[in-house]
Amino acid sequence: MKKLVLTSTVLMGIALAQPKIEVRDAWVREVPPASKATAAYMIIENKGNQPDKLVDARNNASEITEIHETVEGKMRRVKAIEVPSGGKVELKPGGLHVMLINLKKPLKEGETVELILRFEKFGEVKVSAPVKKGMGGHKHGY
Repeated sequence: MKKLVLTSTVLMGIALAQPKIEVRDAWVREVPPASKATAAYMIIENKGNQPDKLVDARNNASEITEIHETVEGKMRRVKAIEVPSGGKVELKPGGLHVMLINLKKPLKEGETVELILRFEKFGEVKVSAPVKKGMGGHKHGY
């Protein structure tokens, strides 16, 4: 019985120490039909008590998916996005975002892109992101 209680306590402690990632308000920017790239935006919240990192992403609408940030008007790829414990990170136009490069077809408002975000500790999170027009702006050189 003591062994069962100890095992349960250890497992509960491990579960409580894990990040708990939630993604909300995801969307993908509609771009002109000739454009080969667009970006996805969202709010990533870590409701756990350990920090985590978004380390990779993939999607069903493009051949390449990269994590980027825009600094002083210039876009660059980043290895990861830190998500602090008990905190959140907003991916938004002009800042952090997920790039969808070499689009398989033009994306139109009302369609949905399926994203799979991979976190260092939490694992994978599937997100459905509707395609929307406009909503702020920065340009991509793709």
